[in-house]
Amino acid sequence: MDEIMIPKKWVVIILVIIGLGAGLLWGIPRVLGQPLKGLAKQHTKPPDFTLLSTADQDAAAQKAATAGAQAFYTVDYQKGQQAWLDHLCSVSTQTGCIVYQNVIGPNLWSGLEQAQMATTVKVTVQEKVDEQIAETRGNAPMQVWRLQIELSDPWPMQKEQQTVFSALALVIQEQGEWKFERFLTEEELSALANGGGQP
Repeated sequence: MDEIMIPKKWVVIILVIIGLGAGLLWGIPRVLGQPLKGLAKQHTKPPDFTLLSTADQDAAAQKAATAGAQAFYTVDYQKGQQAWLDHLCSVSTQTGCIVYQNVIGPNLWSGLEQAQMATTVKVTVQEKVDEQIAETRGNAPMQVWRLQIELSDPWPMQKEQQTVFSALALVIQEQGEWKFERFLTEEELSALANGGGQP
């Protein structure tokens, strides 16, 4: 009987894709607290940022976005997965922490550990790109910040090995404090900005 050999790299990539898919399928309804049907609202104009926030609120939200990106991309395989998750959860929302602990962390960590990753990161804020009220979170304020990420070394699971790239960080005010939720894709930002979704 012939054996089919699948490279470990492909197994890790497939597991990450499955994990992210499962995380989205599991996480979105839990985060929203309701089924996906009927969530879309049509906005005729973009939100007026001046009505939703103050300079102090923006500064706190920007700090949360930066802290989340730093916690996510600062990895030391020698300290272990739990140390990374503990640091990430300390700056994340409760929902974000659950997803990192149960889906994203377990799927990413094996690749980071196998590559013996020890990365540091420099995060530069570029701009606030959206601000809304999270109706599914008790009308909590939320903001999206575009950040520039500069890694000391590229991550092994990147499609293109790069150390400098842009990222969109979603932050939500939870119990009066701004916390990092997760990173968004450009498509998710467009849906959010057009009223087609909530965190």
